[in-house]
Amino acid sequence: MSRETRAYHAPCIFVNHGGGPNPILGEKNNLEIADSLRDISKYVDFDRVDAVIVVTAHREEDIVTISSGDRHGLVYDYNNFPKESYSLKHAAPGAPLLARNVHAAFQRAGISSTLDETRGWDHGVFVPMILADPNARVPILQVSILKEQNAARHFEIGRVLHEFRAQNVAIVGSGMTYHNMAEFDRAKVENNGVIVNENFHKYLTDVCTGDEKARKRILTWEQEEEALEAHPVNEADHFMPLVVCLGASGSDPCEVVFDSVYTKKFRLGGYVWGR
Repeated sequence: MSRETRAYHAPCIFVNHGGGPNPILGEKNNLEIADSLRDISKYVDFDRVDAVIVVTAHREEDIVTISSGDRHGLVYDYNNFPKESYSLKHAAPGAPLLARNVHAAFQRAGISSTLDETRGWDHGVFVPMILADPNARVPILQVSILKEQNAARHFEIGRVLHEFRAQNVAIVGSGMTYHNMAEFDRAKVENNGVIVNENFHKYLTDVCTGDEKARKRILTWEQEEEALEAHPVNEADHFMPLVVCLGASGSDPCEVVFDSVYTKKFRLGGYVWGR
């Protein structure tokens, strides 16, 4: 039973979840990211959705893996952060019935998937949701990405998830539009304040805000200028949730909801479809 009887075509949103727990801890370079994660509730009506599917960059599997427990703990999958970051809590319920329905939808589409009742939610899930839904009202379903990092496969995953948006279920893609750890580390010691990914950022915004045909340009993203600097080969885990979101967007209009420069050097973009 839905929270409200009237139908709600829930939105799909892509967010940048920042560096580990830093958005929650208030680290200076993650302040705008933290605000953008709180803003999820501006675009996803938590009083109307029955659940949120979070597609997380921080769970890569050989086949799509779906959290299916009544409750899930948290996986503190980061290192060398303050003690308090290892006692964060988010007591939202799981969504086992939805998990079974999503699993069945993947099977009908010929996409291998499996259910996992036990593993906790990683920080790609709990950092955004702690900030967006601090009272833990909304059930969460975690969906993994694939280790192969194939854009076409992730786009198809999104197409399957699209159908659940008509069932009061929002889709949240949790990653980053720029994620090159070597460059992040280099910027800590040498940073001239020159943004390095303006061309790739413009390409992504054009794709995300374009029509259905334009959105399929994401399938050849690696050919774009600055693409492999933004997401090196075999390190595109934070990019795949955006590809899933584009598959799940259907023909819905897109709004740019975040445009910020991280550590004065890397431009990040956030997008919502169909709000």
